[in-house]
Amino acid sequence: MEYGNEEHLDLRQRKTRKLLVEALAQLLEEKSFQELSVTDICRRAMVHRTTFYAHFNDKQELLRYLLEGLERECAATCLPQDPERSPREYLLTAARNVFQFFAQRRALYRSCLNSGADTLAHTLEDCAAGELCRLLSEPRFRAVSPQVDPQVAAHFYTGAMLSLIRWWLSSDEPLPTSHLLSNLEQFIPIQ
Repeated sequence: MEYGNEEHLDLRQRKTRKLLVEALAQLLEEKSFQELSVTDICRRAMVHRTTFYAHFNDKQELLRYLLEGLERECAATCLPQDPERSPREYLLTAARNVFQFFAQRRALYRSCLNSGADTLAHTLEDCAAGELCRLLSEPRFRAVSPQVDPQVAAHFYTGAMLSLIRWWLSSDEPLPTSHLLSNLEQFIPIQ
């Protein structure tokens, strides 16, 4: 996993941040965020507390860093790179990829959702909606659905998708992704 904007960091600093993020991710699968202390995270990462504080102000900042990295990883791996797809196939492929991405990290995301990190969801939603708006503004999308405002559609679909993912991840018996995708097909009016 890749986290945060690390261009300005040297190799040692990147390694330390990676250790801290991985420690937090592991611990979140074992206990709630509220139960974790900076000491727990440092112990798991085998990093001194002063080193932790040289990188992050508190565990909330580390959690935000972890979530921002996952957001970037999701966007980089889930959006199809094939520009020849029809708009409908593009959106369905992106949805399929997003479900696979979240399914592989289900325990971590459930822990994050239960950690009180919901305040960061608005940032994620705005970022995702901005990317989708950019995509829906492309001529190939505008041509098949010129009456749809890209901003309205982007915020509608992003909010609905994030809500669906949150519900799906929180469910003790989640529906199969094939069922979710077959239902999603009904909500994508463009061809």
